[in-house]
Amino acid sequence: MHALILLGVALAAGADAGEHLLAGARHFREGRYTEALVEFRVAERMGDPDARPYAGATLVKLGRPEEALEAFGTGAAAGGDALIAYYQALACYDARLYLCADALLAGVGERSGPRVAAEAARLRADIARTLRAEPSTAAVDFYLARCQALGGERRPAAAAAFCREAAGLSARRRDGYRRDDARKLLAGLTARAEAAEARP
Repeated sequence: MHALILLGVALAAGADAGEHLLAGARHFREGRYTEALVEFRVAERMGDPDARPYAGATLVKLGRPEEALEAFGTGAAAGGDALIAYYQALACYDARLYLCADALLAGVGERSGPRVAAEAARLRADIARTLRAEPSTAAVDFYLARCQALGGERRPAAAAAFCREAAGLSARRRDGYRRDDARKLLAGLTARAEAAEARP
């Protein structure tokens, strides 16, 4: 409720999108993530294309990884910004999308500075241990079920991320368990997610 009040006040204030983006960044740096999210959402609604990935990073900080996945969308991580890619990887990791997280973390590398690079290496080692064995059918089923549930909630980018994970895990199995199901779901969701992202 507090966030809705802040959103209404921010919209009524008449500031431009860039001011809201800067205010969101200030709140983020100060650890006030709820306020940062409000400012980034206002900037996004006012048409700032940079606001969405920052809202995603903020949602990661707030412990809401599936919402963060939706905010990051289906595209590449914020035009190659290593720190945004790192937060997108954390959203994947926190949502247990380990193939997604690993792919993003591989691209972060040294571009993000030594602290983030060290954390990325630690997470990649953890992921490698987790994915060492052949994925179970139950794991593939879990990701497909989550994909379908999120798709039904009209969260196509997050749903597509779960479908991609299911397809990737299926590809790691000798029998390719439910690979075609994952691909079919993913094709429809990707089109819906891209259409949703294109809307202002």
